[in-house]
Amino acid sequence: MSLSETDRARLAEFARVMIPGGAGQPSAEEVDLANAPVADVLRIDPSRVGPVAAFLSLTGDIGTLGDVERLAQSDPDGFQALSVVLATAYFMHPKVRDAIGYRGQEARDSSVGLTDDDLKMVAEVTHRGPVFRDADI
Repeated sequence: MSLSETDRARLAEFARVMIPGGAGQPSAEEVDLANAPVADVLRIDPSRVGPVAAFLSLTGDIGTLGDVERLAQSDPDGFQALSVVLATAYFMHPKVRDAIGYRGQEARDSSVGLTDDDLKMVAEVTHRGPVFRDADI
């Protein structure tokens, strides 16, 4: 099962509102998220196709985040599936990975220990200190 043309068009509307880009990050439209990137994610995890398609079939405007929130309240599970698919497709895209400085997962010989890049990344996190989020946000 895959998404229909109508589903992909509606998904593109959600993606446009949910991932507008900015601050050096590309938008969902810039990376054509609703087409090949989403198709790749759904090919990897076909269990999400049904919930995403069901959510996309909900009627209602998708012009603002408020509109998205109203639809999300109608089908929280479908919205969660859509959100996971969009986020995964977005962060797998090479333009996004370039924008955040993430090369992607690489096979490496772990017997050599941590590289200078690894140590630099660990130092940045250690220097930042503990970061906690309020679970009620």
